[in-house]
Amino acid sequence: MNVMGLIFEAIRGVLWVAFGLTVGLVVARMLVDGLRLNPFGWFPYVIRRWSEPLLMPLRRNPLAFASRYDLAPILFLILAIVVLAFGLHFVGDLHRAAIGFGMAARFFAQGDLSFGARYLIGHALLLALSVAMICVIFGVIFSWIGLYRGRLVRFIWWGFERIMAPLRRVVPPIGMFDLTPLVAYFVLLILSWLVQVAFFG
Repeated sequence: MNVMGLIFEAIRGVLWVAFGLTVGLVVARMLVDGLRLNPFGWFPYVIRRWSEPLLMPLRRNPLAFASRYDLAPILFLILAIVVLAFGLHFVGDLHRAAIGFGMAARFFAQGDLSFGARYLIGHALLLALSVAMICVIFGVIFSWIGLYRGRLVRFIWWGFERIMAPLRRVVPPIGMFDLTPLVAYFVLLILSWLVQVAFFG
């Protein structure tokens, strides 16, 4: 395995470790609450202190779960699985894009401008579409939990709104449900398939 492969494997490992630690912490919090341990004991106190920042946003989310104190850990576990799945998928897309850019540079160095341009443009478009998908997925998640702070969060909101704005003009809401993110995600999937066929098919 080359250096690039090792770097991306390390990134995947960091995602898995973060997933394991946060999920383990929330599961421990569920056990502490379920067993009704003394909240002033050392272990329950530490678990509550470290898990509360993870759970507090879910208790104040716009989905009206605030009245159900016990649902926050379950929502967190579901969201953690979604974040891990899409995070690993995006890291895979980054890895493929890096390999594609490397191949494009090799073609350019060999004087094959046609293949070099094809790999460069094709992988750049696929990476841009992958970033757009992440903006759609995490924009929906952030809207559920009411998360709006942080540079990365603001970037995702910026991308989310740029994608949603034109679609909202043509996709009407159905009652209280906004289907625009679902439509946007499928449109991006179709565009990714078209790019793969056009450039690498």
